[in-house]
Amino acid sequence: MQAKRAARRSRAEFTQAGLRTFFAIELDDSARRAAAEAGSVLRARPGGDAVRWVRPENLHVTLRFLGDIEPARVASLAAQVRAQTAALTPFALQLGALASFPPGRRPRVVVLELAPEAPLAALAEAVERGVVAAGCAPEPRAFRGHLTLGRVRERGMPPSLAELAVPPAVFEVTESVLFASELHPSGSRYTPLERVPLGGASQSSHHP
Repeated sequence: MQAKRAARRSRAEFTQAGLRTFFAIELDDSARRAAAEAGSVLRARPGGDAVRWVRPENLHVTLRFLGDIEPARVASLAAQVRAQTAALTPFALQLGALASFPPGRRPRVVVLELAPEAPLAALAEAVERGVVAAGCAPEPRAFRGHLTLGRVRERGMPPSLAELAVPPAVFEVTESVLFASELHPSGSRYTPLERVPLGGASQSSHHP
């Protein structure tokens, strides 16, 4: 009984308090396996413990990080993004080479590059227009499409990325997803709040 009360209280807190949110692209199973395998190989290399590796179920392509928002704004954000992405059609992305950035300095992030860049950038720009129309402040940083595999710990050095080829996994991008991020003792948990199909199709909601 106490466990049920705690679960109900957790859900209530999630729906009534501010939500830490971001728009992203989900991976299909093949792309997720390929990216997770690359991360697993790197984790086993010297320096692998200097990186906080993203769990396979959390791998995604961030389009726009929003930070904390009120739950009441979720519907408006999805509607504005849907309006801006109505002219876009689904496209394919391929996992590219391993990289770390920022370049020329101590790496902070280990990533997989993505190709082609043009449709991904167009989607990110449309999402940006949508969230700004919904009342968010403009993002001052330029968009750089990538798939984060891990974040380097303070004063750490990531493992060598040399001589590791990632299988050329291709996945279809048919929607953007508004996620909520919850921090748990085992790590972050991402919950889909709204799915916004490209082309302006009707959306389905996935509230926690």
